[in-house]
Amino acid sequence: MNTRQTISGAGLAIGLGLIAIASVIGFETIQMQVPPSYARVGPQIFPYIIAIGMAITGVHIAWKSYRGEDEVAEIEDAGPTDWKSVVIIAAGLIAHMNLLKPLGFVPAGLILFCSVAFAFGSRRYGRDVIVGLFLVLFAYVGFTYGLGLQLPQGLLKGLL
Repeated sequence: MNTRQTISGAGLAIGLGLIAIASVIGFETIQMQVPPSYARVGPQIFPYIIAIGMAITGVHIAWKSYRGEDEVAEIEDAGPTDWKSVVIIAAGLIAHMNLLKPLGFVPAGLILFCSVAFAFGSRRYGRDVIVGLFLVLFAYVGFTYGLGLQLPQGLLKGLL
């Protein structure tokens, strides 16, 4: 019986790569020039969180790969690719990109949401429109009023 565990080169490379990317993000975040108007939470908090998360994940992957504890998932045959759904989602993304400025964020986002729901097999169009509208409006309000980013208003200019 062979109990010798082998080092996973690919896993080790991925783990070390994540650590390297996290280091670059951390270094660049330290170099940020932050105006003194930010008392506590400034623009550096999210890059720090991402860098720390990536570093922890990279260390975990590298350590498990070095020790030979690579967990290989058993993948069942998923069957053939549903190209019709892929095309529907791609068409929704292309429509979203092209309609974002003329129609605005909310209608373009709603079209994208409904196309993805349709591609995943949903045929409850009324529910999809209501859920999609709620989610897109929530995202619009969060980005526009919460983060101060200006998303295109389009057709709904003056209403939002």
